Amino acid sequence: MGTIQLDFNLPVRLGAEYVAEDNTRKPPVMLHRAILGSMERFIGILIEHHAGNFPLWLAPVQAVVMSITDAQAEYAAEVTQALAKQGVRVVSDLRNEKITYKIREHSMQRVPYQLVVGEKERAQGVVAVRIRGGEDLGQMGLDDLIARMRGEMIRGAD
Repeated sequence: MGTIQLDFNLPVRLGAEYVAEDNTRKPPVMLHRAILGSMERFIGILIEHHAGNFPLWLAPVQAVVMSITDAQAEYAAEVTQALAKQGVRVVSDLRNEKITYKIREHSMQRVPYQLVVGEKERAQGVVAVRIRGGEDLGQMGLDDLIARMRGEMIRGAD
């Protein structure tokens, strides 16, 4: 990703000169060192390396909270707020769509944690947790979920 670039133009624009062996004044050639090359190239390589499956600490959206019906929308919003207060980059999906559609859509977006909230989860004050790859972790309290996510970020696992 790092590059070294030859620049023939900038020294001329700056009026830089040196005295050559034949006593004539000539513009020097400038060398630029770019550690990352360009930010766009770096991001492209990062996306390609992870195939879009960013580790939890790097994922733009770390979790999505999905309600099964409109009856759980308020609880889903509370869960979203609680996670956001803990520093989790979380969004909620309260659309009136089938839960299988929502799960598939967010799986394709490669969201690391999908949190499903139905009537049973609302009544017990928990969330049903699915991780990227489709593994179902079952029901989990928010404190346990946050502890798991923090541990994952510390370990650097994805």
